[in-house]
Amino acid sequence: MRKIIVTTALAAMLVAGAAPAFAADEVFGHSAYYASQAIAAQGYTVTNVEEWGNRIAATVIDAQGHASIKVFDADTLRPAN
Repeated sequence: MRKIIVTTALAAMLVAGAAPAFAADEVFGHSAYYASQAIAAQGYTVTNVEEWGNRIAATVIDAQGHASIKVFDADTLRPAN
């Protein structure tokens, strides 16, 4: 009986910990994966994308290995100027 309770408690903690990871899978109706790949296809090395106001903020790595934030249009996924 004790093994079942411990196993159930462990499973509940794992599910609760995984929930935040699933929360940000969408960026303005695009999957985060799709947005990352569409931006990467423009020549950027993308490590993260997220909503930023009405734009998409992408963390990109340049040729020297420096990380920076680039802002993209939410509809076209093109750089916002």
